[in-house]
Amino acid sequence: MLKQMNRIPLICLFWFTIDMEDNRKMKLLWKDHFVDGELIVQNGIISGMMSCDNHSDLYCLPGFFDVHTHGANGLDFNSLSCSSDVDQILSFYASQGVTSVFPTVMTAPLPKMKQQLSRISEALFTHRMIKGIHIEGPFISHEYRGAHREEDVLSFSKETFLNLMKFANNKIKYITIAPEALTDNNDIIFLKNLGLVVSLGHSGASDAKTTLCIQKGATSFTHTFNAMAPFTHHQLTISFSALSIPKIYNEVIMDLHHVDPKIILFLLKNKGEDYLVGITDSLACTGLEDGNYSLGGESIMKKNGECFITGTTTRAGSCISMLDGLKNYMKITGYPLERAILPFTMNPAKSTNLSDRIGTLEIGKEADYFIMDEQFNVLKTFIHGKQVYTR
Repeated sequence: MLKQMNRIPLICLFWFTIDMEDNRKMKLLWKDHFVDGELIVQNGIISGMMSCDNHSDLYCLPGFFDVHTHGANGLDFNSLSCSSDVDQILSFYASQGVTSVFPTVMTAPLPKMKQQLSRISEALFTHRMIKGIHIEGPFISHEYRGAHREEDVLSFSKETFLNLMKFANNKIKYITIAPEALTDNNDIIFLKNLGLVVSLGHSGASDAKTTLCIQKGATSFTHTFNAMAPFTHHQLTISFSALSIPKIYNEVIMDLHHVDPKIILFLLKNKGEDYLVGITDSLACTGLEDGNYSLGGESIMKKNGECFITGTTTRAGSCISMLDGLKNYMKITGYPLERAILPFTMNPAKSTNLSDRIGTLEIGKEADYFIMDEQFNVLKTFIHGKQVYTR
């Protein structure tokens, strides 16, 4: 190690010293196990790990990756007034250990969606946290639209999608779509060929139709069991598909309200822990007090940690952070931290084909990580080796 460092130009040696000082005496989650060590970072990339004998009550962990979130801190991605509004949302994410995110734009009038996609794509060039954009709708079921306004729901059209993609500067990387919204099952092949992750949701589709979509290239289910038709022993639906089809990823809102803990454990048993993707589906009210808020033009009530369309029992996303989700998952599974963190780090990275860059701390990956204490307080967050949050 010392011989390697002697060959490094002076400016790079300075980088090494700064990074090692910041992360000294950590319980470092190196690949899949904890070591007492120091993370070595060069030019934003992890170049190594140095073991040490120092013991600490601090943890150095790979940053969370939320593939499905609408906002926090008083704003959501459907109501940005300018691209700088993104800063306010991302600052909350960073305070919770998030280092990668797919800002999620939900169903809205097309001019509004185009406007918001444009603003997010502008922010993407200055924020490494944004790894792409997720559009949830407008190509979903009318019946299982959830908090999406019915008048804005559309059947899938290549022309409409390509127009949205244009305003997003080709940065849409993830789409939630209902099988029944497709005009042609080969539309999934079309989306896959454009490099998108196709996730099925907001749907009442049959198991047979859903299975066909999987065969065409869909690889994920959006907030599994929520805004999906339930199934019976005679009528198999998309919910049955999500539970039974192997090697397909399942988003799960980990607030323990959207999905009963026993059902999460049942899903875990059926699908395996490598295919669960913990999400927040968080709204603008996340991080704020109870009260009245809005989402995509709908009035939302936040009360006692739950969010509903005002005056109804229809859930409208959550108000949890990824850190909350991790703690909930540990509570119901009993898994240790190094195992429980996978649905919030490595699994979303694998599901979006980004696991060669992010998801774990190991040589060659981006230095996206956070430091927390034993009480799960995030103390510092780093993206590409740069500190973006300090408690």
